[in-house]
Amino acid sequence: MAALFLYAPVVRAQATDPAKNDPRYQPVAPYLAPLPAGSTSVMALNSPLGAGEQVQAGGSDQPLSGVQAPTLGPGVGALNFLVPSLSAITQLSTSSPGAGFGQPADSNYLLGTLDLNHVSNRSELLLHYSGGGMFSTYLNSAIQDLEFTYNFKWQRWSLLLGDDVSFLSQSPFGFGGVGGLQFLSGDSPFGPGGSLSSILGPNQTIPTIAVPRLSNMLVSQIEYKVSPRATWTAAGSYGTLNFFGVGGLINSSDKLFQTGYNYSVSPQSLIAVIYTFDDFRYPAFPQTIKYNVVKLGYARYVTGRLSFQLAAGPSVVMLRGVFTGYANNLSWALDSSLNYRWNRTTLSLSYDRVVTGGSGVLVGAQTGQVGAIIDRTLSPRWRLSTSLGYASNGSLIPNTPSSSFQHYNSWYAAVRFNHQMRPGTDLFVSYGAGLQATNAPGCTSPNCSTTYINHQFSVGFNFGLRPISLR
Repeated sequence: MAALFLYAPVVRAQATDPAKNDPRYQPVAPYLAPLPAGSTSVMALNSPLGAGEQVQAGGSDQPLSGVQAPTLGPGVGALNFLVPSLSAITQLSTSSPGAGFGQPADSNYLLGTLDLNHVSNRSELLLHYSGGGMFSTYLNSAIQDLEFTYNFKWQRWSLLLGDDVSFLSQSPFGFGGVGGLQFLSGDSPFGPGGSLSSILGPNQTIPTIAVPRLSNMLVSQIEYKVSPRATWTAAGSYGTLNFFGVGGLINSSDKLFQTGYNYSVSPQSLIAVIYTFDDFRYPAFPQTIKYNVVKLGYARYVTGRLSFQLAAGPSVVMLRGVFTGYANNLSWALDSSLNYRWNRTTLSLSYDRVVTGGSGVLVGAQTGQVGAIIDRTLSPRWRLSTSLGYASNGSLIPNTPSSSFQHYNSWYAAVRFNHQMRPGTDLFVSYGAGLQATNAPGCTSPNCSTTYINHQFSVGFNFGLRPISLR
């Protein structure tokens, strides 16, 4: 089915004999689509605009109440390319004795990456896949990550379908000690423009021991243009998080429904009213968590330079089960992001406060998450990338009737220097660190404590093949 799905757009492109000046079949400059730290998306950061280039002043065609991540706006023209690349990384890591083991370990990553962008007058297909493995002195595991969105538009209606699935041995929150999988798998020459929001689907901001886990999120969305300035959206998603081979971690699922009304105050400004309902379930626990949120949102866009979004409002957490009985908690929720580009530097900031499934460690959690990514071109061949993430997770209910409420604080920081050998191919060195503090030990060894830190030193090579034009 996946092969037929991907083959259809290519056949349509080959069956057409476009005019030479058709912009849909012309190569275009890549554009940046910054993502919040901790996202499972593996699209890379890359800034194509020079210091003297002009930027079109305009807005974004993405609704504020939608499921797509905010970007710096559409690129110039459309993309019809298949972009393969290869990455090889070797890494030395150390951990404090409080993590349960303190001996240095070496790891090697080998990854292949494939980006597909296919755009026509009515449809847009965006796909990213990374696959390979990690080989180390303590664990060998597979790495699989796939994200795609397909958007089809009619005169007033549009339909979006998407999936974000990953099979990893670690939490994607700062994965690999380099700030996330997007830094581990090299640089995609094109921004996604339609990647799914990182606050949807299973949350994994509490790092755990290395254990295989499968995370999947299916999403669909319809959008209706009520008027030239107003749109209405309705979206649903189903996410699962399952762990394999080790007991003690909690499998979960969640069903989400979100709807909203968006109104363009000006070409650059947008306001919205958003309602979200999320239902969390746990196969091993007779407990459910129902999450209701109403938010007012504001967004401002300047294509290619600025993307700012803020949505906040009251929430009601409805707890039902043997641990809590019948209880309702009032709280508040917030979703915000800022993407800004100037000269040779791109900045991405985000902060979210939501109820999550508990990252496989807790039965539900009140989660606050901060992310920051800075990318700066130092010279024509040198680039500096930094990534920072922080997450606070507090349990909504105890995992057992006799246990107390738990709290986890996790952060990671990474810095990377890239040296470009040719377009799409570069060498890099990086350093990453992560820390976790909790009020309960995360392991059972004699030297186990409630706080531990780890360090990673990495050297890698990214080899990008020539883009394949889809005609």
